[in-house]
Amino acid sequence: MIVAITLYLLYTASAWVMLRNAGNPRLTPVAWALTFAAIFAHTDAIVHMMRAEPALSIGLLEALSLLAWTLAVLACVMSIERQNRVLGGILLFSAAFGAACTGSGRTYTEENAPGVALTAHILLSMGAAAVLFAAAVTALLLVFLDKRLRLRRLSDLPSTLPPLDALEKVMFRLIGTGFALLTLALVTGFVFVTNLFEQHLIHKTVLSLIAWVIFATLLVGRIRYGWRGRSAVRWTLSGFAFLTLAYFGSKFVLETLLGRHWG
Repeated sequence: MIVAITLYLLYTASAWVMLRNAGNPRLTPVAWALTFAAIFAHTDAIVHMMRAEPALSIGLLEALSLLAWTLAVLACVMSIERQNRVLGGILLFSAAFGAACTGSGRTYTEENAPGVALTAHILLSMGAAAVLFAAAVTALLLVFLDKRLRLRRLSDLPSTLPPLDALEKVMFRLIGTGFALLTLALVTGFVFVTNLFEQHLIHKTVLSLIAWVIFATLLVGRIRYGWRGRSAVRWTLSGFAFLTLAYFGSKFVLETLLGRHWG
């Protein structure tokens, strides 16, 4: 519990300073120091969690903690460019809630044989979820900016946010990266799945494939037909919603209601 509270406070502080740093360059050293401190402490907690288990097998709360760590690392990468500091701050603030789950999960007996494929599947799934979460956050920022522009409330627009076009390019870069990771996660997932119905993975698989099709359609539409704006935002949010249901929704039902665990 102490570790979870410490991580939450560190991430919240780093998020607040990173947001302020978008408009105040003098806060740069403090923002990075707090961010690195939060990630270092979180990494140490995850390493202890992994050492306590014979195999890399995580429950719902552990998955949220690992997702939070991945979001924090992604926030660091994105915040290298000053115009993305606001987005980085939002991701760090989101990571605070996932980090608060650290050390609170249940211990499950592993029902499928652990191995390289399963470990790769888990890590790739976390990476895809984090990157596509960032894409969804970017999509919501686009909605916010678009509404202000349509209402001609230009004075209300934060000067620290990048222009619409630049933000949209960031969103599609994230979608492209997340789609590649999701594809690899699905491929490695099929390696260790022997019976979708017996392992109670049919819902997770179907929802993941729907999310994959949505993001694939969006990327093709972007490249071939120049999709952008509200339609692109709707496709992005829809795809992420299905991905959330696929991984975290299915984990909740499987572990909480059925008391089972499959990686």
